[in-house]
Amino acid sequence: MNPLANQKGMALVTSLMLTMISLTIVMYLLYMITSGVKLSGANKRYKTALEASYGMTDLVMKEIIPTMFASSIAAGTSTPTTALNALYGSSLHFTTATDACMMEKLTKPASQWTTSNCGNTISTNPKDSPDFSLRLNSTGSDPFTVYAKIVETMCSDKRPYPTGKCTGSDLSGIDYLDGGQGTTGGISGVNVQAMPATFRIEVRGERTSNAVEKSNISVLYAY
Repeated sequence: MNPLANQKGMALVTSLMLTMISLTIVMYLLYMITSGVKLSGANKRYKTALEASYGMTDLVMKEIIPTMFASSIAAGTSTPTTALNALYGSSLHFTTATDACMMEKLTKPASQWTTSNCGNTISTNPKDSPDFSLRLNSTGSDPFTVYAKIVETMCSDKRPYPTGKCTGSDLSGIDYLDGGQGTTGGISGVNVQAMPATFRIEVRGERTSNAVEKSNISVLYAY
């Protein structure tokens, strides 16, 4: 008998090979589905953290920095955080750096900041000696904590404070362009704004109980 010409068992071998190929395809499909679910969940968590960071960014630019300038530099005081603490209180677990640190960051370029007032002035990590932090409650029981830190100030007025105010922008809160009369009515009542100060701000939003769920934003803001 020639063993090479014997075809007994070929059907079994063929069926086993087809079964193995089918199982491989099924396992690949399950892997792709599982990976897609994990990626979708990770993207959802990142988007949530990113929205928290965006919220803090808007708050810093539209509320916190203007409030500090108006309540300290424009008012001739050196307590920029007093108005913030009265505005936000403890409901958001809002915290600020010291008045001495914030006055340095509002009135001096970064090269003149001191570690005695602002801690680690070299680190750009917003969680390391943050200037502001607050907690954003979620619909569940696990809120987000958001940190913001001014890591660099570039003053338009090079004269030292208090002669130089760092920013030449008007701090009165009056919008001289409101009526648009300087262009439509020919009235020369529009005051041209001076050069603003430029701040580089780092923001981080992260899940309070899981710091892996986080997002970082870098902002260049002129005021």
